[in-house]
Amino acid sequence: MSNMIYADLAGKVAVVTGAGGGIGRAVAAALRAQGAIVVATDRDAGAMSGVDADCRELDVTQAKAARALAAAVASQYGAVDIWINNAGFMARAPALDIDEAAWQRTMDINLKGTFFGAQAAARHMIAQGGGVIINLSSYAGVKPRPNCADYAAAKAGVAHLTQCLALEWSPKGVRVNAIAPGFIETPMSSWMHGDAGTYAEYVERLPARRMGQPAEIADAALYLASQASSYVTGHVLLVDGGVSKT
Repeated sequence: MSNMIYADLAGKVAVVTGAGGGIGRAVAAALRAQGAIVVATDRDAGAMSGVDADCRELDVTQAKAARALAAAVASQYGAVDIWINNAGFMARAPALDIDEAAWQRTMDINLKGTFFGAQAAARHMIAQGGGVIINLSSYAGVKPRPNCADYAAAKAGVAHLTQCLALEWSPKGVRVNAIAPGFIETPMSSWMHGDAGTYAEYVERLPARRMGQPAEIADAALYLASQASSYVTGHVLLVDGGVSKT
């Protein structure tokens, strides 16, 4: 994580979904380090063990649950300043092997969850006069890749959704942006970095010649959450080591 100080984040109330995973943990920790009040959520409370935050269970596929969480946070802390839709899911499979249930699960977590989380947050942000929403897309939503047609389609949807929401909500004081990570060393990508041969093969294709770290995504989140990006909205920030350009 960088040593940059975002003083304006101190005291801000931030919600991070999927905080039990590698990127979610890093984002929650980075916000806490900047003095934010962090509400960390995951569908599995046990997955958030060790996360320094107000940890709460949330199944992002349940719109009512997202609305209830946003209302509870606003009631307890007085605001919802930052909402980061980080919860995601990917099951690698050839397109011919993806059945309806697998497709629906991927869409529900990645796209439906992002929309209804953003909507729940925006209701409070618009009422309070402003806020920041950050969605997690993926380089796979920008550049086609094999064996994840459902995930890539969902993340492409997140990227476009981000721009649509920015058009509607930015005039009301709510900035909406997205981060599109490339290959990041997290449990979700263990299929790649867990095998030396596979790891070397993929790294050789990356212009940066290495995988990214969760803290590097957290740094991007801090920038987008802070006033350092006050004139940035509707943007999809690729943090991918250049892989989307290959």
